[in-house]
Amino acid sequence: MRQVITKKALTLRVRMIIYGYQISCLRGVDMRVRVNASRMPKFMLLLATFLLSAAIPLGFGAESTPGSATFNLILPFKDLTVGQGQEATMDAEVVNRTKEPVEISLTIEGVPGGWDVNFNSRYPSFPIRSVQVPGGDQNTNKSTTLEFKAKIPEFTRPGVYPIRVTAKDKNGSTSYSETINYRVTSKKVETGGIKLTSQYPALSTGSGQTLKFTVDLKNETNKPLATNLAAQAPQGWTIRFKPQFGDQQLSSIQLKESGSETLSVEIDTPVKADAKEQPVTITARSGAFEANTTVKVSVKGAADLKMGTASGTLNSSVTAGKKAPIDFLVGNAGTAPIRNLAFVTKKPNDKWTVEFKPDKIDALNPGEVREIKMEILAPDRTIAGDYLLTLTANAADVTKSAEFRVTVSTPTIWGWIGFGIVGLVVLGLGLVFFRLGRR
Repeated sequence: MRQVITKKALTLRVRMIIYGYQISCLRGVDMRVRVNASRMPKFMLLLATFLLSAAIPLGFGAESTPGSATFNLILPFKDLTVGQGQEATMDAEVVNRTKEPVEISLTIEGVPGGWDVNFNSRYPSFPIRSVQVPGGDQNTNKSTTLEFKAKIPEFTRPGVYPIRVTAKDKNGSTSYSETINYRVTSKKVETGGIKLTSQYPALSTGSGQTLKFTVDLKNETNKPLATNLAAQAPQGWTIRFKPQFGDQQLSSIQLKESGSETLSVEIDTPVKADAKEQPVTITARSGAFEANTTVKVSVKGAADLKMGTASGTLNSSVTAGKKAPIDFLVGNAGTAPIRNLAFVTKKPNDKWTVEFKPDKIDALNPGEVREIKMEILAPDRTIAGDYLLTLTANAADVTKSAEFRVTVSTPTIWGWIGFGIVGLVVLGLGLVFFRLGRR
């Protein structure tokens, strides 16, 4: 096991070497290295510097000794050059050196005003202030990779901006601090990585429909990259990545060095999607490289006209020669308004009359229900029985029909007249039989 030299012990050792050197010079010992007395302080300074430098890998200067440290924080880049308005992203790895889970708190200090600097989770990306890394043996992956992002405002003054990052074991004494210098320039910094662009920045569709965007993914490095694909869309939407000419779904893709791929992004909108413009952010990630593009989906909305009665039945009874009202309901169960809704009927014959109150609806908004009164007049001499009446509601983008069964009955006075006629006929027949019988 490697011995750890403390600062106190190292200082004592340096003093002992200097003291021994001075005694040797006083006794006239023939030194292999002859040093002039006037240069003694410089020699001693160089010797002390050498010993201090040699002590660093042995453990001096660490806030936790190798044997007691519970974790390591690895930030690969300490000095970055970025342009005004650019974003710098790098992977930060937290390694658990124990068998038990370790919870690490993360703090960021010295962030200039207007800057957006955060540790973020990966897939999906959210700002975080602590992370728990699982423990395990040496065959188990005991590290968690985070994203460290810094968004520099557009009008930041050129200069060097140090930001201090500290990670601390919440249940232990291990603590790591790193200072990252951001050198802001007035010019954009050209960087290698991946580039993602959409051929069509905006498309429109109806709710419940599928549309396709075509995106180009380019590797701007001189090495192959395994790239993960993800998308952020409104709740209930479905996103699929496919090759431009193929039907298999993709979650990642291998890019050749300086190569590019064209992908198809299929977006399913829900049936009840709001009729408005919605953004969808498409992301490609490969290690520390990330590229985003935002496309806009303009949802037109779809009208869904419903028609019926409050009781749920589509029948009614009328009396011939008398107007009879039938109340029915129309509603919009879709996501787009229905405008200029009018009503027409298919009647048993032209002598029937049907009127609507109101006879037209200017606008029926999503979720709105209106009551319509339909008045039916069957002709006076209509034969009693059942008749079908077809009601149709028409608008520019939707049509709905329903069949009503109308039972027609004759007025009561006609019943009495009928009974009277039958009675007279019976009386007449009786008189005839009576006279014939006397003969």
